Amino acid sequence: MSAPMRAIVITESLEGRALPAPLAQWEDRRYPHLLDERTPIEIIECAVPAERAAEAALALAKVLLPELYYAHLLDEQRMLVAFPGIVAQIDRGDAAACERAQAVGALFKIPADQMRFLEMFDEDHPDAPAATARDGAAR
Repeated sequence: MSAPMRAIVITESLEGRALPAPLAQWEDRRYPHLLDERTPIEIIECAVPAERAAEAALALAKVLLPELYYAHLLDEQRMLVAFPGIVAQIDRGDAAACERAQAVGALFKIPADQMRFLEMFDEDHPDAPAATARDGAAR
């Protein structure tokens, strides 16, 4: 049995602010986060069995608000990004797949700096203030 994929979902992105079935049964935790360093949101994390990840991503794609949001599931090597009505797959290091997913996200008016998918394999929220300060110090 494969390790579970971790789903990262913004509560405010969901119709009715509720996780769809079957994700609700796999919820692990919720915590506050500042999107773009200024907009308070709540993050929901779920541990989704790998064999149910595609089903979970499609369920999320059905309940996401029509603009500004996505949700994603990931493990060490693969990410499934749910946009409203569509799911994209990005493998670790696959820049072309990342660019395609970012192009899809742009259709839903998602800011590019919120779609740093390749960085998300190593850091949950690369847009967070700590990440920005660290990145700036490294340059």
